[in-house]
Amino acid sequence: MEDEVKVSDFNAIAEEAISSRHESRTRIPRVAIVGTGFVGSTTAYALLMLGTPAEIVLIDRDRRRAEGHAQDLRDAEGFTSSGCILVGDFGDCCSADVTIITTGVGQASLKSRLDGLKETAPILKGLVQDVAQHNPHGILVIASNPVDVLTYAAWKWSGLPASRVIGSGTALDTSRLRRRLAARYGIASDHVHAYVIGEHGDSQVPVLSSARVSGVPLDEYWQQLRLPREENVLTSISDETRAAGLEIIGAKGATYFGIGAALARIVRAILRDENAILTVSSLVPSSMQLGEVSLSLPAVINRDGIARVLSIPLSPSERRALEASAEILRQHIAELDGSIPSVERERETMQYQI
Repeated sequence: MEDEVKVSDFNAIAEEAISSRHESRTRIPRVAIVGTGFVGSTTAYALLMLGTPAEIVLIDRDRRRAEGHAQDLRDAEGFTSSGCILVGDFGDCCSADVTIITTGVGQASLKSRLDGLKETAPILKGLVQDVAQHNPHGILVIASNPVDVLTYAAWKWSGLPASRVIGSGTALDTSRLRRRLAARYGIASDHVHAYVIGEHGDSQVPVLSSARVSGVPLDEYWQQLRLPREENVLTSISDETRAAGLEIIGAKGATYFGIGAALARIVRAILRDENAILTVSSLVPSSMQLGEVSLSLPAVINRDGIARVLSIPLSPSERRALEASAEILRQHIAELDGSIPSVERERETMQYQI
């Protein structure tokens, strides 16, 4: 009889374990979006259109606006295969797999993304601390500009491991560069492999020395097309890429479609554990010898956040440009010294490898 009780207990435990595993596999991921302005609401829409299976929680101090966006987005749900739109508050971040912060100062009146730093930082500091308090185990994605400086500050303010604080960085700039190169050479942008690294801003570095078209270096591709040397054309394309955001802002007051799609792509890479390579902003590994700074480099993104940062070949001039970009960002980080804690982070926050 005693043996029967033990077998019964064992069966109950096994059934509970199976049920628990099933529940963890079938649980719908949750994405919290803090700030439902142009970027936040467009990101929610992009997640729906991308078919990302997730609960999307909209959080805004203007709850009526969040409710309005939610109603509008729910109308779009019927034309997608996934997604669920909710309105919540910071308490709803506690179970979020990914929290995206889009709050910031509008850029229409700014000369550069760095100009709004002193206005945006105090807003972001309180938000980041609230989110981290409610959810110390999730992944934080920063979209607020200047994104590189604020990604670094968010890491410090939150106390999260560096691998779980990700800035949107130059993901959008990389897409802009590839699209322009693809148009130049009459091919689909999927077949262009080129990166923009460094600051998401004026000091960004288009890496053309290692750019490829389906594995073929650009200079060889020119020869195949019987084109003259393209250095001047590539310089023009790089300049257009750098100025694209401010041109859009000048024309319509804000950018949101492109960055919304970029954020949705980052989130999908996380939730689907894709090990996708994207140029996002994060704390630079010490082995890169760029100092303690956050900027964009190609990184492997999966369910844990940033799995590792990749070191790509750079020409001497590209390396110098990247060092100059890092120096500019370090100077702006220094402006926030009063609001960034000076406590040294544990070495475990840098466990992801180059």
